[in-house]
Amino acid sequence: MISVITRLLLRRALLAVPLVFAVVALTFFFIRLAPGDPAQILAGDAPTAEFLAQVRAEYGLDRPVWTQFFAFLGKALTGDFGTSLYTKQPVFTVILERFPATVLMTGTAMIVASIIGILVGVSSAKRAGSHADTLISGASLLGYSMPGFWVGQLLVLLFAVSLDWFPATGMQAARASYTGWRHIQDVAWHMVLPVTTLAVFLLTMIARFTRAAMIDALDQDYVLVAEAKGASRNRILWHHAFRNACVTTITVIGLEFGAVLAGAVVVEIVFGWPGLGRLFYDAIYRRDFPLLTGAFMFSSLIVIAVNTVSDVTCALLDPRIRR
Repeated sequence: MISVITRLLLRRALLAVPLVFAVVALTFFFIRLAPGDPAQILAGDAPTAEFLAQVRAEYGLDRPVWTQFFAFLGKALTGDFGTSLYTKQPVFTVILERFPATVLMTGTAMIVASIIGILVGVSSAKRAGSHADTLISGASLLGYSMPGFWVGQLLVLLFAVSLDWFPATGMQAARASYTGWRHIQDVAWHMVLPVTTLAVFLLTMIARFTRAAMIDALDQDYVLVAEAKGASRNRILWHHAFRNACVTTITVIGLEFGAVLAGAVVVEIVFGWPGLGRLFYDAIYRRDFPLLTGAFMFSSLIVIAVNTVSDVTCALLDPRIRR
């Protein structure tokens, strides 16, 4: 068992190297194709030609792109991912300052979406072909089709502006400084709308795939054997059928984590959440090449790690995957 998991981890690690390199290379070159000069942004309004040249030389922007790329790779191999052009801080220091906020929001959204999505999917499969199943399938399709920025703005208009139940933006109250339990409550209250927005898409995906996997599992022979032995309906659903269907659910959760991070960019902009998504937006707007490249590299590593955990979990649950 351990050797099989070790081989799986080694294989994923070997595949991660060219994937991360491709992400870094594409980000590095594509961002430089965008209009705008970072030196112009750094130099401020109406800089002289001499000062502009000095800024370009200071940050290496006057060198050929390929030279900049290989210089970046050389430093990255030593753990130096550059300095943010805007904040003048090390890139990963800036990223790690924002990362906890994104983990808090995306992690909560994934937990909420996973629990509700599994319950909805199992419930729908249990009543396959009924009016309730049709209603759940239709609602899942609707939730899957709605863009995150639109859902977020609707929630803000309804629950923040019209009803004044929840705050519209930010991670904590701007006019008060809470500590202890009050601070936890304040952050949790600010999380409700962005987490709901982010969870809608993932919830519908989990529900749809769980339903399909459960319907397939309930048609297997081992379910008929369990029914013939007099097992209860709940035991058949959760102990027999879901134990086989959960491999599909875990795979979907792992694969959709990248989409959750991408959706977090939009959600954090809509709700003013101080996480990686907002950092992405600011780095693009300011043409902060080192910060943007480092943020993409960091995000790709997180997605690879989550997918690796998903693969290992599926291998532990299903012996067929270990072959």
